[in-house]
Amino acid sequence: MFARFSCLMWCLALSGLPTLFAGAARAQTGPAVLAPPPAVPAVPASPRRLDEFLLVARQSSPLLHETANQVRQNRLDSLVRARQNGVQVGGIGSALYYPSITNSQGESVLGYDNAISNGGNYAAFAQAVKPILNRFQLQNDYQLIANQGQLLRNTGRLSALDLRRNITDQFLTAYAAETQLRFSRTLLTQLRRQDEMLRQLVNGGIFKQTQYLSFYLSVRTQEVTVEQNLLAYRRELGTLRALTGVADTAFVTIEAPNPPTHRPLAGLLAPAQRQYTLDSLRLLLDRRAVDANYRPKVSAVVDAGLQSSSYLPVALAHSLGIGGGLQLSVPIFDGHQRQLQYQRIELSERSRSGYRQFITVQRRQQYEQLEGLIRASDALLGRIREQLRVADALVGAARQQLATGDVAILDYLNLVTSYRTLQFSLTQAQTDQLRSRFALDYLAEQ
Repeated sequence: MFARFSCLMWCLALSGLPTLFAGAARAQTGPAVLAPPPAVPAVPASPRRLDEFLLVARQSSPLLHETANQVRQNRLDSLVRARQNGVQVGGIGSALYYPSITNSQGESVLGYDNAISNGGNYAAFAQAVKPILNRFQLQNDYQLIANQGQLLRNTGRLSALDLRRNITDQFLTAYAAETQLRFSRTLLTQLRRQDEMLRQLVNGGIFKQTQYLSFYLSVRTQEVTVEQNLLAYRRELGTLRALTGVADTAFVTIEAPNPPTHRPLAGLLAPAQRQYTLDSLRLLLDRRAVDANYRPKVSAVVDAGLQSSSYLPVALAHSLGIGGGLQLSVPIFDGHQRQLQYQRIELSERSRSGYRQFITVQRRQQYEQLEGLIRASDALLGRIREQLRVADALVGAARQQLATGDVAILDYLNLVTSYRTLQFSLTQAQTDQLRSRFALDYLAEQ
């Protein structure tokens, strides 16, 4: 509950009003025009590299555009607050009539006491109000707006990182599908060449027709595998384009991504950690805002116009005047709401501290886990490549012996199947290693 004390000092000269109103007019001028956003690089029509997909995603993401617009709105909020602290000019007009009915003796039988109502009130004047002695509240408001801007920019950085992580993860999935498709096509080409050779060997009586049918079935199965891998790659490429915002359906092959460098885990300046630092500052400013609401508020008031108890032109013509003074608002008692607001802020601070402590431990644990996964992936890739080298040599030797009939077709198909399984395992292991490397890079910057 607030008690208001108003004190009007009718001591301002008429010659001082134009200067005050002119200052008010200058304070009401429109906000400065914000500079246009910087030019962005050209968007590739059909991206193929990871950095091209990320560029398109950043330029087409509505979430990032919304965050950028919110940052610009925050700058406008600062300008609006500056205008609110300037002189505010408004027009006030009223025309009130209070009828009074009297009897034959001149006594009032209906109506307000004329000493209170004056029979009417006719007014038309302009009033200018300017807050004064509010530096503490004004500075805190500016700091709150600046803190909100920092939070928005930090949120934009986190959104950009999340977008990069999602696009990168889908790009790796599409690249694994494209790698598997490329290997399946290469293997099918080799089997078709051997199919022509085996037909000649069957016609020469070196292999039986039943043995050749097993190889023929393997070629047809590989053709189905190629079609399945082609559909899988088209599906993953379409998903990647949908996430990125690329309006293109052409079939293209994507390029191998460059593994990121191994970076140390970011400290308190990382966006995820900085978010809680900014939240702590906001809670401190919220507490100061509570204190500012309980400080006395003083405003300078000036008005000029006419005010009369009669609507007659003669009375109105002699009722022109000016006025000025100070308005003082002092809080006295509001049911101890101040302490309750302090308690709410304290609970928010406890929640913030708990979240920050949890995410600090979580990020460190995830970083060390990813480092361990990368080391394990490197060791696994080494073993798979060694096995694949041996399998490739066996398949090559069996291919030569197959031409002379020194190896059975079924034995050769078993070697091809093992070689295909190892190649699939290599693709999966390479993709998992790249995922871990990019996840580590994301976590290091987050």
